[in-house]
Amino acid sequence: MIVINLAPANLKKEGSGFDLPIAIGILASSGQINVGNQTESKNSINETDNFLKISPHFQNILNKTLIIGELALDGSLRGISGALPIINHAKKEGFTKCILPIQSAMEGAEIEGIEIYGAKNIKEVINILLSTDFAKTKRVSTTNSSAINNIEKNRENYEYDFCQVKGQGVAKMGLEIAAAGGHNVIMVGSPGCGKTLMAKCLPSILPQMTKEEAIQTSEIYSVANQLNGGLIKQRPFRAPHHTITIPALVGGGGKGAPGEISLAHNGVLFADEFAEFDKKAIEVLRQPLENGTIEISRVKNKYIYPARFMLVAAMNPCPCGHLYDNKIECTCSSSQISRYQNKISGPILDRIDIFLKLRQIKASEILSQSNNTNDNLNYQEQKSAEIAARVVKAREIQNQRYKNESFCTNSAITQNKLLTYCKLGSREEDYLKRIIDTLNISARGYTRILKIARTVADLKGMQDIRIEHLSSAIQLRYPE
Repeated sequence: MIVINLAPANLKKEGSGFDLPIAIGILASSGQINVGNQTESKNSINETDNFLKISPHFQNILNKTLIIGELALDGSLRGISGALPIINHAKKEGFTKCILPIQSAMEGAEIEGIEIYGAKNIKEVINILLSTDFAKTKRVSTTNSSAINNIEKNRENYEYDFCQVKGQGVAKMGLEIAAAGGHNVIMVGSPGCGKTLMAKCLPSILPQMTKEEAIQTSEIYSVANQLNGGLIKQRPFRAPHHTITIPALVGGGGKGAPGEISLAHNGVLFADEFAEFDKKAIEVLRQPLENGTIEISRVKNKYIYPARFMLVAAMNPCPCGHLYDNKIECTCSSSQISRYQNKISGPILDRIDIFLKLRQIKASEILSQSNNTNDNLNYQEQKSAEIAARVVKAREIQNQRYKNESFCTNSAITQNKLLTYCKLGSREEDYLKRIIDTLNISARGYTRILKIARTVADLKGMQDIRIEHLSSAIQLRYPE
């Protein structure tokens, strides 16, 4: 009989990843696999009892190597969920090597500072351990990975491009500002005016993720068992249906799996038909929108996942959807309109930076082949690649400005740093004071205006926030 002790006993253990290390431990302790320096004699082997026969040299190899994986009865290895965060944690704990099932090892192929080895079965694991020179053993590298996530896309390869959107120049400008500063945005307009299409175009103007962001996002997908290979390079675009349940949105279950909120980290969470979501589901967005994290509490465990995303919401202005139409009359009563709009609470709306009102576009714009209009900033003529160039430049300015801060976008500026990075001149202060008194703007609304104005100034390449930047921010925050 073999007794296996997984110490410490008070730490809960679950999952099939312990199969492989337990098997290797039994083989090593029973002397079935062992390796020692040529100068070592049999007497140097630790023989505290008849079972433990591990040479110091082999013990040193095991101490520096993390081994994890699910073991099938035929000796083959199966992948595990959460391999990427495990590899990162192993690196922090001082391990120099990791041996995992080949499909899980691919997740850590781009992690620097630790050697990753992939194996198809337990025999390959033993061969790796018994190799006299680890460096000659085949490692997992980015060239081994066939995951499509590792392929850098050109802007032209996106299915949706802003040049496909007819009209709506103001909305396009608002989405460019939102992308440049990482601001939350809501689009309110009639059915068919282009809300969903523009939201789907948004990924085509977002900057590529940094290596650190890619690792953070990939770790979440690894825990959710949705990472196929190497690091995710494209920013996530999650678009849950309005019938989604709260556990699916927030995360949870027996193992505390991340939900859509966390899977959108460093990307976009698109909520189409926002008012049709369950009110409780909408309210759970408060914490992540404010703090950039989501907490999942269970009886025995508490899970905290990062959840800093751009919320892009789209909704009709009323139940029939034609409140803003000039040609189609709205059939909703005032009480119906009020009840419909009140599905989105004040605290949620207060956490959204940019409000865009969309109206039906004219027939001449729909049928136009030249795309040559007097639309705002000639957005009708611009492809996503042109808009993306300005967004990337603005993000680079922010990355340089906030290189010593815990945040990297204008939307995430903390309260104690707001006046440092959004300082106003005397003329700008007087102008903003008058606007605040006139519109009765709250303190949170004031901070949102400053952050949007900071982004507008960055897009213009200006260091100081001017009155025209504040004016643009106010129009985007409080449209007529």
